[in-house]
Amino acid sequence: MNPYDLNIRDLVRTKEYRHFKQFTPFPSCTTMRQLVILIPLLLVLSSEAQSLLEVRKNFHDAVMEPKRTKEFHRYLKESELTSATINAYRAASEAMMARVVWNPISKLAQVIKYAEMMENAVMSDKDNIEIRFLRLSIEYNIPKFLGMSKNLEQDTDMIVKNLSDVQNMDLDPSYGRYILSFLETTKLCTDQEMLTMKQGLNPGTSITQRSSP
Repeated sequence: MNPYDLNIRDLVRTKEYRHFKQFTPFPSCTTMRQLVILIPLLLVLSSEAQSLLEVRKNFHDAVMEPKRTKEFHRYLKESELTSATINAYRAASEAMMARVVWNPISKLAQVIKYAEMMENAVMSDKDNIEIRFLRLSIEYNIPKFLGMSKNLEQDTDMIVKNLSDVQNMDLDPSYGRYILSFLETTKLCTDQEMLTMKQGLNPGTSITQRSSP
């Protein structure tokens, strides 16, 4: 199903619609509280970096407190920042709005708008691991019947390949550990992949591999 060609009114009549009523594009607050402690305190190198740091903080505040979603959405809508990473957060804010609008047609419209905007952000910077992580975290939680989770495997593979060599990326290691926590919580990676990434993020540290069930 092409998400851009969805007939919204027909879709909400399907039996799967009832599951979409409770849709939230992110893990539960309990899970996010476990992850949010790993949000990096990045070194401010420029005004752009400072702005990105502020966007990250506001993003996670909105994830933790849904009542702040509209504020986060408005903040990015009014912002003049146009980097690919900022645009990815802007796209994420559209998906997050699906949590706070009550009309199912409006929910679907928000997710479709997110998909279009996120695709543009990814195309602008295909090797940006933060953008890929944002898309992964949202697609993981989008109801599968919408057909909008087609990039899960691709984004997971990209993150696995790059997160294990964090020293060659323009990404703070603590943000890498935050991503790693999400992957471990959602079990999107194998034990061996988790081990490789942990060793890449913590060079010189001995890590015991867990046994697969």
